[in-house]
Formats: sequence, structure tokens, C-alpha cells
Amino acid sequence: MVQTLFIHGFATGPQIWCGQVQVFGQVSDLEQVDEAIVVGWSMGGWKAIELCLEHPQKVKGLVLVSSFAKYVKSDDYPCGTPLSLLHRLKKRFKADYKVGMTYFYDLIFKDKSQHHLIEELPVPEKIDIEKWFERLEQDDLRPLLPQIKVPTLILHGDHDPIVPLGAAEYLRDRIKDSELMIFEGAGHAPFLEEPEQFNCLLEDFINERAS
Repeated sequence: MVQTLFIHGFATGPQIWCGQVQVFGQVSDLEQVDEAIVVGWSMGGWKAIELCLEHPQKVKGLVLVSSFAKYVKSDDYPCGTPLSLLHRLKKRFKADYKVGMTYFYDLIFKDKSQHHLIEELPVPEKIDIEKWFERLEQDDLRPLLPQIKVPTLILHGDHDPIVPLGAAEYLRDRIKDSELMIFEGAGHAPFLEEPEQFNCLLEDFINERAS
């Protein structure tokens, strides 16, 4: 039986996936299962890609939600996010963590239903915040994309304010067996904004891998 592993993104927690875990279940460790679909959201897409390559016998499918191979825009990667946005976010986080979190959550969530996590999640050390932003500014997984050999479903909202749709198109064009599905009018969290559509697409993808 194919199991599902959900990976959350930057400055959030596993609670973010409750609407999917209730439907599909969740495993916490690939060592516990024989076959799995790995679903990564936003920055969690990096971890999902890494797990896919580290466990090629176990991972039967990869789902990248609002994800990217490289976050920051550059001369050779025009579909990234402007560095100025990242620096603005970093400045707010460093000045006041909760103010930074509120600013970030206002960007990525269309309503305030997830803002309770700001109080519930543990406050990270300043050095950890620095590491978060250092990774977002410097990490580049583009060389890994041709190594992905499993079917890959890419899900992205066309109104995502922090990860341009072009980042998803870049993934589609460089992952051999991949398909991009666009959520019209959705932002950075389509699994929250359009849960029924999201779950249907994910269910179809899982069923295809299980057959």
C-alpha cells in the first residue's frame, strides 16, 4: 500500500496539512514504509526532492506544491523571486519575530485561519532564522531536477504572491515525467484555498501510482 508523507514549508508546521492527513494519512519516516508518495509545499519541496533522490526504491511519486528549485531571481533564473522581497521579509523577522510572522502569513494565506500558528509554533533561535534566509538566498537545486525519475505532479496557484508561476513551469520543463496543474485565482496555499480540488488531484495521482 502506498503511504503519503507531507512536508510543510518555511515558518509553518505539520498542522498545516490537517485537511490532507485526515484523508490520506501520514507517515513520519520513509524507513517505516515500503512505498510512498512524498508531498512538499513551498520550501518543503526541497526536502521532498532530496528524499526522492535518497530513496529511489521507496518513493513512487513526487508532488511539489508552490515549490521551486531556486528561490531568488538571478540572471540565469528570471523566474525566481526578487531578492528585495526576501530581504524585506528577513528585516521584519529580525526586528520582531512575531511581526515578521504576521507579515509573512498575511502574504501567503488569503484569510487568517492559520494565524493561530504564530502563537503555537516554538519561537526559533535567531541563528536558525539566519539559516532559513541563508538557504532561501543561496540554495540551488536546479542540478538535481534531471535526476528525478519518478512521476511528478506540480501544483501551483497563478496568484501566488511569493513564488511566481514561472518557478513551477521551470520545474515542469526540467523534470522528465512531470505534469503542472494550475489553480486559477489561488495563492501560495492551494491545498487550503481549494481543498476539494487539491485532494481530488492528489487522490488521482496516488491511485495511479498504486495501480
